[in-house]
Amino acid sequence: MKIYLLLFCSVLLGACTQYQYITLNSTIYKANNQSFVWENDSVKVQYIFSGADCPITIQVYNKLAQPMYVDWKKSAVIYSDSSRLSLWNDETQINTVTNIGNVHSRNYTFSGAETSGVMNKQKQVSFIPPNSYVSVTPMVIRSTFFYSLPQKLKQRVPIDDIDSTKVDKYSFVPENSPFTFRCFLALSVTNSFEHPIYIDQPFWASDIIQTKISPSETFLENNMFYVSKATSAGHIIGGVGAAVVLLWILGWL
Repeated sequence: MKIYLLLFCSVLLGACTQYQYITLNSTIYKANNQSFVWENDSVKVQYIFSGADCPITIQVYNKLAQPMYVDWKKSAVIYSDSSRLSLWNDETQINTVTNIGNVHSRNYTFSGAETSGVMNKQKQVSFIPPNSYVSVTPMVIRSTFFYSLPQKLKQRVPIDDIDSTKVDKYSFVPENSPFTFRCFLALSVTNSFEHPIYIDQPFWASDIIQTKISPSETFLENNMFYVSKATSAGHIIGGVGAAVVLLWILGWL
C-alpha cells in the first residue's frame, strides 16, 4: 500500500510539470538540419545543443598539418545583454565510489567502508594534433523557463506522432527572439597564442514548444534543448508527496 501511494504521488507530480522545447537556429550551416557546422581551410567547428538546460557541446577539428590549440578560458558564450559566460572555470569535479562491507562473527558484526575517487578538471587549453579533433561539453547555458511569450505568435500544432497531440508553438526571427547569444572561440596554431584565430557565431531560439509531454516521450534533435517548471498544482502535490515520504519514514503510514 505504501509503495502504491508513493508511485501515485510520483505520477501526479510528473503530470504537473510543464516543459518548453527550444529549437535553436543560426546563420551557419546545419549538418542534416541539426548540428551546426562552421569551417574554413584550417578548422571545422561543430556545435550541438541537446538535452536539459541547453548543454553546449563543441567539437573542433584541426584540418592543418600542424598542431592547433583552443583556449577555453578566452572563449565564452556572450548573451544579448552583453554578459559573458566563460567556457572554462577553475573548478575540480570529484567523482567518488564508496564500498561498504559487513563481516559477521558469532554475536558481533564488523563494518568497514572504503572510498575511492577520481578528480577531473577540464584543461584550460586543448591541444589538437593534425587531422584530429577535440570534443568538450563545458556547461549548460540556459536553465530558466521562458515567460510572457507573445500570444499573437502562438500556434496549435501537432508534435511528432504522439496520438495527434497538439501543443503550443511560438516561432521567432533573430530580431524578436527571446533568447539570443554568440559563441566566441579563441584558437591558435601556437601554444603561446601569438597569432590567435577568433570564431564568433550567433545563435537564437527560432521555435519554442510548450507542453506537458516529458522528454522521455519525444525526440530531441541536436539543435533542441528543454527547460521545465512545476505548475501550481505540481508544487502542492510535491508538498503532499514530501509529507507522505516523511510519514512513511516515521512509520505512521
